[in-house]
Amino acid sequence: MAHPTIKIDTNVQATKRALPEDNDEGFEVLDGPDQDDPGLEAGDTELIPPFLCQSVFEIHQKFEELEWIQRTRLAEGMLANDPSHRWALETDPEVKARNRYLNVQAWANSRIHLRVSDGECDFINASPIALKDSVSREERRYIATQGPKLGNISHFWHMVFHETKEVGVIVMLTQTFEAGREKCSQYFPLNINNSLILLREDERDPFVCDDDHPIGDENVLGTVALLETTFDEKSRSEIRKLRLTLGAESKIVWHFLFAGWADYSKPEGDDRSALLHLIEQSGSKSSPDNPRIVHCSAGVGRTGTFIALDHLLLELQSDQLLQVTDPEADPVFETVNQMREQRMMMVYNEMQLQFIYEVLREQADRRLGKVPEINGRKSDGRSSKMAKLSTESEYLPSSKPELEPASDRTSTPTRSWSGTPEVSDDE
Repeated sequence: MAHPTIKIDTNVQATKRALPEDNDEGFEVLDGPDQDDPGLEAGDTELIPPFLCQSVFEIHQKFEELEWIQRTRLAEGMLANDPSHRWALETDPEVKARNRYLNVQAWANSRIHLRVSDGECDFINASPIALKDSVSREERRYIATQGPKLGNISHFWHMVFHETKEVGVIVMLTQTFEAGREKCSQYFPLNINNSLILLREDERDPFVCDDDHPIGDENVLGTVALLETTFDEKSRSEIRKLRLTLGAESKIVWHFLFAGWADYSKPEGDDRSALLHLIEQSGSKSSPDNPRIVHCSAGVGRTGTFIALDHLLLELQSDQLLQVTDPEADPVFETVNQMREQRMMMVYNEMQLQFIYEVLREQADRRLGKVPEINGRKSDGRSSKMAKLSTESEYLPSSKPELEPASDRTSTPTRSWSGTPEVSDDE
């Protein structure tokens, strides 16, 4: 019997604001009518690097610069009309049909290539991301990708199999449904009652496994089997141990589902602490040269924020960020810009960029012993005393629209993995 689309409801409420808020109880914030939008430049800034003492207005300007650079890249790629150009995008109808959102696509020359037969489309909306460790000069590798679409689930698992080493790690930062919209298809086994997914060339129903569709069917490319599932309180994540099998080969894949981060919002309170634990926990299952596969819905906002934090928090742990004394240097800006060179729109909106600065400032304060004490003990919450927003009259927060999903259906003939022409069903 076919398994219905699963809705994982964690009752997460999105706060759609261009600027962050700070409502945590028990931590000192400045009061007053103009204190609603906190900055980072107040409190004890001794030994804090300049880039973590910026006002919200200064961070706003950084985001505007990142957006301008991105628009320039897109314009250069279009004007060049050259498929080998660094910022080229593919226009093939089958490529477009595989995108979840109309305007979120992988750079043509910075994307994962599926291992397919000659003449078949090798596109998947996934980008390799490499960020270099300041001390070892070793690259930390990730793969940023959109949430799999129904019809492209086999593509996703083929990528997992071929692009990871002995053990794969997937970090999922979205629910399958949010605010009544599908954000990601149900591409993994959910529980013991639905513990096996068949990876097929025909993906109209990957959960079907009956006498008419046996595992030995030549249409079946492989399987994803659930071995165990737990809920980790510290990371507030559902953790699944999976066995991914293609042909005669298998590998273990760890799947982390963090549902404490609604789209167009930022984690607060316990969800923020849980996210930091998830970053550390998922990293412990992998290695710098074995890319963690990270996705939300479009694979740019929450995904980009997670990857940037993972990299920058490791830089903080090695004290590299605390040694930045040049007021013109900004490792956050540089990291996000490097990520956008490898995948467009990474860290999609201004709230997410502000969130990165906030978390790094909090963790820098902790590392320097600046965590305020409450009732005679050190606080487990946010550590920096937040300052007021710049009062410069020209300040306007950046407005970013919600991404527009691609069409649910397309009549464009495409080819399946077997090479047979078919009509593609999208999202």
